[in-house]
Amino acid sequence: MEVIKPIWGIYNLVDKIKSNNEKCPHILSRLDALQRLVEFVQQKEADQLSEDVIKALEKLNTILESAKEVLSKFNKQHVMQHMMKAGDYKLEFENLNKSLTDAFVTLSGALHVHQEETLVEQESMLAEQENKLQEMEKKLAKQERKLVEQEDRLAEQEDIVQRLESKIAYQSTGYYCILQ
Repeated sequence: MEVIKPIWGIYNLVDKIKSNNEKCPHILSRLDALQRLVEFVQQKEADQLSEDVIKALEKLNTILESAKEVLSKFNKQHVMQHMMKAGDYKLEFENLNKSLTDAFVTLSGALHVHQEETLVEQESMLAEQENKLQEMEKKLAKQERKLVEQEDRLAEQEDIVQRLESKIAYQSTGYYCILQ
């Protein structure tokens, strides 16, 4: 979903409005915060986003399109009409500001929930991996014990073989002496 395009369109419209300091002082700050948040979301793969985040982005896109229409309408009005309908526009800008703030809160909340779910999932995977690691360590310790036992048996057998070789060597020297 391309949410940044409407933001840039709104930036351009707000820049064109000469009295934006009076009419829409908070809209730019809301747009900046929303832009950073949307850019963060867009760095993720679409299949990594939760349904709540996608719905929040769709709602934001609708609000931004509406904001673009309001600002475009305001921008097209003549300066005299701005003065006469200042109260009407003030209310529209306040509603727009409120909508942008609500969209920011909704998207932030959805992202927070998504990140929390991801964290829980990762913690679960980590616990599972730790369990597997402990099982592998137990198997390794068991194999090490078996190896030590085998080495002990081998050492005993080597000792027996060495004693037998010594005995055979001793007996063979004894037979050699008798034969001479």
